[in-house]
Parts: sequence; C-alpha cells; structure tokens
Amino acid sequence: MPYQWLAFDFDGTLANTLPWFDTVLASVAKKYGFRNPAEDEKDLLRHRDVRQILSTLDIPFWKAPAILMEFRQRMQDATPDVPLFDGMEQVLAALKEAGYQIAVLSSNSESNVRRTLGQAAVMIDQYRCGSDLFGKASRLKTLYRQTGCTPDACLLIGDEIRDIEAARESGCHAASVAWGYNHPDALSVKEPDYLFRTPDDIRAQLLPI
Repeated sequence: MPYQWLAFDFDGTLANTLPWFDTVLASVAKKYGFRNPAEDEKDLLRHRDVRQILSTLDIPFWKAPAILMEFRQRMQDATPDVPLFDGMEQVLAALKEAGYQIAVLSSNSESNVRRTLGQAAVMIDQYRCGSDLFGKASRLKTLYRQTGCTPDACLLIGDEIRDIEAARESGCHAASVAWGYNHPDALSVKEPDYLFRTPDDIRAQLLPI
C-alpha cells in the first residue's frame, strides 16, 4: 500500500454537512456582522480559498475562530440528521480491512464527528478535531510525533484548498475530493497528488489489487 496513514477531513469529505450549514448561515452572519452571500454568489465562492472567502464576506481574520466555534456549537445543540456521502462508510471499511490506519482531522468537534459517523466511528484510529481554519498542519505534525508515522507515509484527503495547503506545510501527500466545498476546477489548479471524482475512486486508487 502506498501509505500507512490516511487522514480524512470530515465536513464535505466524509459527511454532507454543507446543506445544514446553509440553513444556519444567515442567522450566524447576522449575529457576527458579516455579509450573507446571495445564492448565485455561493457557487463563485467555491472557486476561492479561505482567505479570499473571508475577505469577500467582510469577515475580519480575528473573528473567524468565534464564527467557527458558533457553527460547531449549533451543530452540537441541533444534532441534525447529517448523512455520510453515499459509499463512504463502505470505503472506510475496505481501507481499514486492507490495513490502513485512519485518522479524522477536522475543524468540527469530535462529538459532532463521532455522532455523524455512527457505527463507522469504530474504524477511526485517531481523532484530531476542533482545529482552527489553518490548524490542520500542526495536527498532522502531532500525529507524526505520537504515532511514529513519517510524513511521506501519510495522505491527507480533503475537499478544500486549505487541506492541500495543510498537507504540503506538514510534508505529507495531498488528495482532494470532487464532491465537497471547493469546486474540482479550483482544486485541480493546486495539483493535489490525487483528485478523487467519486468515493469508489478512493478504493480503486489506494487499495492493493
């Protein structure tokens, strides 16, 4: 197998949380005083990185941690019925059976992640949750130190440009999924090591034949 550890992002990669986030976006924008994007603008934002999105929505950088925490807490309080993407539970099971170690790295809380994963939570070896917008690189470095994994033996799989940046900052390989937040065209420009178009692509490219 090409890697020892597979580190998955959660929101937009394993779980389809974006529709729920959309339901609370307007009220969070009102509470924290940032601009709520119009529907036609949301697709344009999918082509931008986090810094560009913050600037477009008039969110000062210092407000971002509080806004992120607000979304986490609302999800915890509401316990919404958020599904995993079709096929992801089966993909995790196949990867685990093949011998991969699996981690979840997320800005979301561990309790939200575990609840959404349900029975699939037992397949996760390490949870590194609650990071800030740009905290995944440091979480990856901690994972290396505590597990003995070398960066070249780890693959970070995510749906955003910032996931590619975090992988490169920490020295590991980067994979992007086409079904999450950032548009596939925006991801491909950043040249990740893999661009998975469907969950089955993960199985096809990472499992030994």
